[in-house]
Amino acid sequence: MADTEPAAGAATAGSDATRMEGGFVRKASGLVRDFSQLDAWIYNVLAVNAVVLPALAYVSVVLIFPDASLPLAVAITGLFVLFQAVVYTFFATVMPRSGGDYVFQSRVLGGGIASVFVGTGLVLVQFIAIGLVGYLGATLVFSPFAVLIGAEYGWQWLIDFGDWAATETGVFLIAAVYVVWSGLLNIRGLRVYALVQRWLFWIGAACLLIFLLLMLASSHDDFVANLNSFMSDNYDVDNAYQATIDAGGTAGGSFSLWATLKATVFISLFSVFSVWSVQQGGEIKRANSLRDNAFAMPGASLFSTLVTLAISALLVSRVGTDFLFASGGLFLGASPDYLLPVAPFFGFFAVLASTSPVLLWIAFIMFFTWFMMIGPNVPLAISRMLMAMSFDRILPEWVGRVHPRLHVPVNAIIVTVVAGIGFAALYAYGQWFVPLTFTLVVPTLAVFSVTMVAAILFPSRAPHVFKGTVAERYRIGPLSLMQIAALVFLPFAIFIIYEILFNDIYGLNGADGILTIVVLYAISIVVYVGSKIYRKRKDNIDLSLAYKQLPLE
Repeated sequence: MADTEPAAGAATAGSDATRMEGGFVRKASGLVRDFSQLDAWIYNVLAVNAVVLPALAYVSVVLIFPDASLPLAVAITGLFVLFQAVVYTFFATVMPRSGGDYVFQSRVLGGGIASVFVGTGLVLVQFIAIGLVGYLGATLVFSPFAVLIGAEYGWQWLIDFGDWAATETGVFLIAAVYVVWSGLLNIRGLRVYALVQRWLFWIGAACLLIFLLLMLASSHDDFVANLNSFMSDNYDVDNAYQATIDAGGTAGGSFSLWATLKATVFISLFSVFSVWSVQQGGEIKRANSLRDNAFAMPGASLFSTLVTLAISALLVSRVGTDFLFASGGLFLGASPDYLLPVAPFFGFFAVLASTSPVLLWIAFIMFFTWFMMIGPNVPLAISRMLMAMSFDRILPEWVGRVHPRLHVPVNAIIVTVVAGIGFAALYAYGQWFVPLTFTLVVPTLAVFSVTMVAAILFPSRAPHVFKGTVAERYRIGPLSLMQIAALVFLPFAIFIIYEILFNDIYGLNGADGILTIVVLYAISIVVYVGSKIYRKRKDNIDLSLAYKQLPLE
């Protein structure tokens, strides 16, 4: 594949491949390399999204594990996730193909394992996730900032909009528009995607830097005074800081390393996505460069960890553990004694680093710009996995068809958007649905765990691919560096999965949620087995032959 043109012989991807007895010969995909390694780095940073995704995770950690050190939990998680990124760096260098985890797992462990685990954890779950992201945008970006800015300037119409944005209709319409935006940006192609992503990221990063510097220059007393002044001027609440602590209680306790380790569960829920660019690895320039991939993935992981570490440390020192504990407990418990006008999230606390109303706008711009690129990375990743599964004939050919001019799998993107709008409606109108999705992070973590197993078994299961590559050359004793990194991250991932499934304290393991996971896995199994039988009987194609070769791109 050339950097700007389709590979030689590329027709419309997904068209019938040349038949051979019991198998088929692939045609090139029709994709182009329009992502630079810098674009991949930005993409991974925005996938972790240290501004929006952990916005409520900080108070959750302090509330549930008051004996834990929040910054240390972030640092420990970041260390383990760095090993995960090393594994993916080697995989992406050896197999620079779109489809990411599906390609890695299918070429090492087999198509059945890849189809079931990736089909569940990174396709079906992400169909749901794009609706969830739209829901979070309505409730954590548009609604709270409309209320805060409206209160600051006395604009009742904006306060009314903020209140409406949190209603069922408001959530659905905002989420639906957001899902459509995500799809349209993807359909325009990676070149336009990268351009929009760069602008939004650099603007958002500049706003984030301003806030971190302001919080660093302020003190705990400044925060208390600014909060009390803001609440008194806009909501007629006196001494809001102490009143919140009096109503919600104090964290108390002393440092516990075990509690800190358990707190990594919350931090890992977003940190593990620093390798997200592997899903479109065939469309990234210099995708076979170990150094460039190390910049895009471990580099993004390290940067995101440092940002999250800075935010968590500043929240603990400036806002105070007791206030985080009290406000989190009152908000999550829906207490009538909760005094703050919005959720106790990072954006609201950052605004109070100064009394200037300009900071409200900067905070909104920061959250808006970081938020606007979370959704688009879902159809981008899903469509490439759907395309890879289509090329292997697990899914119908039309799913993986790549538009000859736009060079993107338009049909797969449309499928993702339609599903996303449907799940956005469930999040908005179906209160019964929300608890079902709490545990869905488990199938996603399971995918990353299976990829670690593939890395460990890579030399023995696929020696024809492994030998002579950088994955073989970098080693310590009998094991490759790739295997060692996988052996470090895999126990951590299993620990996170175990904690979520068997520890009630996180509130993520409801019986309905577990049943939902089982149903999703059952769907993936039926799709794979059904496709395997159908292809053999109708087309005389043995799907197992597809996994003996890397996809052409």
